Amino acid sequence: MYLLKTLALAGGAIAIAGVADAQTYRFGGGPSGGGWHPAVSAGTQLINKELKGKNYKFQYSPSNGSVDNVRRVGLGDFATAWGHVVQSYQSWYGVGLFKKDGINRDFRVVANVRSQTQIVAVLARSPIKSFSDMKGKVVNLLSKGSGSNVNCTNIFKGLGLLDQIKPRYLGFAASGRALGDRQIDVFCSAGAPFKIPALTELSLRKPVRYISMTAAEQKKLTSAYKFYAPTTIPVQKDVKGMTEPARSFAYPVFWYAHKQMSDDAIYNMVKIAATPANLKKLASTAGYWKTLSGDFEALKAHKMWVHPAAARYWKERGVNVPAELIKGF
Repeated sequence: MYLLKTLALAGGAIAIAGVADAQTYRFGGGPSGGGWHPAVSAGTQLINKELKGKNYKFQYSPSNGSVDNVRRVGLGDFATAWGHVVQSYQSWYGVGLFKKDGINRDFRVVANVRSQTQIVAVLARSPIKSFSDMKGKVVNLLSKGSGSNVNCTNIFKGLGLLDQIKPRYLGFAASGRALGDRQIDVFCSAGAPFKIPALTELSLRKPVRYISMTAAEQKKLTSAYKFYAPTTIPVQKDVKGMTEPARSFAYPVFWYAHKQMSDDAIYNMVKIAATPANLKKLASTAGYWKTLSGDFEALKAHKMWVHPAAARYWKERGVNVPAELIKGF
């Protein structure tokens, strides 16, 4: 479980140092090469640094991504973590990848992290110009257990191409290397919101190009999967080789907390991270934090709830948190 007890060595013997005063909450992150790994690590460090006189602290824990995070927060293995709205909805209602898990509502939303987009890219010199050109090609769908894998799979399934490609399941960093070495033909992953470190870094050595959906493909996917909203990724100057915008879809990433976290821990965790001065510090090193907010409007349609302690903080900031979304356990 995420609630750990701190042991102290005293005079050669092991003594419990204020057991009730030594809680450690695990903060789930993400895989190497993705945007969540450095962002959550930096956030955990800042939160611990700013905690004053509290009887708890936070510990960063790497993970496989959104599916892993949502499942482990629901089970209490992580105290808190980020996750895509798709996985949290599936856990909340016991459907999709969480059908075997069953309904789990032992978590609440505490903040809106940001909107993400889905990136599909190839080397700039690749003959692949469209999704139909990917038939028979090696396409990396990201590691199973990640939210990106779910979204990448949805793209190719939704476009009727899943059984016509050669899927691979490499992580972010490995996928970037594989594209550069031509071991895969197509790179697919989440964008934060429009880039991912592994791909951006590769483009400095080997230019890459984003593949744009046609208007019809974009409409087909956003109609089939109600969590997705149509969007267009603008040209990213940092991504060498990208010279044209690309149609894609967007979806929100939320911050969750397990029910066994104390109200005080949730309130201070969110307050420290979301304080404007601290957000500026975090955003300078980990861009994922730039858009952290108390915007929970998207939850109305899904009937998922916001933790009262988090709502209290956002209200203090002048945010209108819908009363019907605030509910404890």
